[in-house]
Amino acid sequence: MKRRLCIGLISPSPYLISLLDSIGVWYEEADFNHNLFESYALLIFDSSKINADQMKKTDVFLNKGGSVLEITKKPVFYSSKISRSFSKTIFNQSSNTEFDRISHLDVYSSWASSIDSELFSGLVDFQKYRSDTINMGFFGLELNSLPDTTNFTRKRFLSSVNEFPDEIVNKVSKDSLSDLLELCIQKLLHSQDLPFLKKWHSPQIHPVFGFRIDSDFGTKESLDEIHHLLKSFEIKATWFLHIEAHENYLEYFKAYKDQELALHGYKHGYSSSIYNIIENIELGIDKLRKSDIQAKGFCAPYGIWNFSLEQALKKFDFNYTSEFTSGYDSLPFYVNHSKHLQIPIHPICTGSLKRKNFTISDMENYFLDIYQQKTSLFKPVFFYHHPMQTGLSLFKKIFEQAQSDELTNLTFNEFAEFWHDRNNFEFTAFFEDGNISLKTNMTDKYLYISNSPEGFELITSKKELVIKSVNTSFKYGTRSIPSLQSLKKLHSNSFQIIKTNILDWKNRYRL
Repeated sequence: MKRRLCIGLISPSPYLISLLDSIGVWYEEADFNHNLFESYALLIFDSSKINADQMKKTDVFLNKGGSVLEITKKPVFYSSKISRSFSKTIFNQSSNTEFDRISHLDVYSSWASSIDSELFSGLVDFQKYRSDTINMGFFGLELNSLPDTTNFTRKRFLSSVNEFPDEIVNKVSKDSLSDLLELCIQKLLHSQDLPFLKKWHSPQIHPVFGFRIDSDFGTKESLDEIHHLLKSFEIKATWFLHIEAHENYLEYFKAYKDQELALHGYKHGYSSSIYNIIENIELGIDKLRKSDIQAKGFCAPYGIWNFSLEQALKKFDFNYTSEFTSGYDSLPFYVNHSKHLQIPIHPICTGSLKRKNFTISDMENYFLDIYQQKTSLFKPVFFYHHPMQTGLSLFKKIFEQAQSDELTNLTFNEFAEFWHDRNNFEFTAFFEDGNISLKTNMTDKYLYISNSPEGFELITSKKELVIKSVNTSFKYGTRSIPSLQSLKKLHSNSFQIIKTNILDWKNRYRL
């Protein structure tokens, strides 16, 4: 039978829509006036709100062989007993290799766990609902109740080479959340012997590599040193300029060929005042314009995204923004109810590592570990540096590795342009007799097709017919989940975190 490989959504929250847009799947709000089995390969319930007619039709959908994923603390179809609790972090100690790419998930929220599951302490489970195959998924979160993009805290990050570094970031580990959602969708489709398709997250076959410089208080000499290193490896980077520190020689940056010049604000300061933020951005833009420099991107000093900044940015036409208190280490995403595209990065810099007494060798090993973790999962790699901090030389090894692996080097604006284009890229897919028939509105993109959790294929969007294959051209690297003892160190010695927060708050310049 011909199956339409669309995901039907029931009561989708803006949070779910944002996640699915980043993942890049084909979805639409489920129409219960249509035959559900003919219309959808999977239904996702984003709450427990469902009427009697919808329940009856969903039951028929399941009996015919469809699959359902319930994202809720109060499941309707999932039948095992659940309990509820509050956690900062949910750890994965399951031996299930399909999910071993995710060690933990930060939620800082209440959640529900199944007594019949070990996956993420019961957060996730799968069942056979009147079927011989798995067709029911449970995901015990209320997405709309999770901390939003303005909620941040100081977190530690795993390190195999020294004490765990820390930084202020968003409370939710969106990358882990997105991965977990994607793996749940994949499992439920694969259980029906259906392929999983999504938009690829790079304009080329190889994932994207990006490098960012926050020019905070940098001298000409320190800036030139970075530029010289980038030039020697032909790396395009994005420079977020602290205008006040360089306003006497802004035109000097125009000699940095193949580099993107973006805005970090006139003053390197933080504020909860919309007026002060607007004034700081406007002054920075004005100074850049007088030097014939147009900034298409912005990142806030200290990486802090708050309500006032979100409102202030409505006045400007930036192509993207990048604050790790909004999101970090994940695919780009659009902030709920706005046009703002966030390009997340890995939030730890050499300054973060120096505070934990890392040697240059330790720093190099740390960044190589992060690089390997990301590339083994074919994810984008985005690092950043400050000109007045130590450790620039370690990035030679990173740049060498990125070139050896043929990663797609883009500036932030180039990645943003691609992502806006990707957001407008649409595809439809049908599966019948082992063949996938495709229609797209663009022919220059790549589609990801997976038939197993071990790997995937990439095809161009020009193709109209693809034969399902058990082979995988791209295979995920093996992962080993850190021990629970190691993971629990992420929240140990809270006094040290409090002390760092106080010092950070005291040293933060206010506009």
